[in-house]
Amino acid sequence: MKGIGDYAVVYDISSDRERRRVEKVLKGFGFRVQRSVFECRLNKGGKRELITKLEKIGVCTGFIKIYKLDYTCHSCVIGEGAQKSMDEGHAFIV
Repeated sequence: MKGIGDYAVVYDISSDRERRRVEKVLKGFGFRVQRSVFECRLNKGGKRELITKLEKIGVCTGFIKIYKLDYTCHSCVIGEGAQKSMDEGHAFIV
């Protein structure tokens, strides 16, 4: 799918109010994979819209980072999640 990318959005925000606002925005763009990590599948317009909405929050008590995910490399999982899953490292949305 050309023009669409997968992104991890991570944040560390100490204000409950700011954190709730960020979570509300992120739930509209992706799904939570950890307490302060969301994965989002976005096209260019969606990425711009997400960034604009997050900037409007005006986070003052922490930060938000957006990382582009690259699935061309093999990932390494250490710990409890290390057992081979049925998707073998690839996510399938049904």
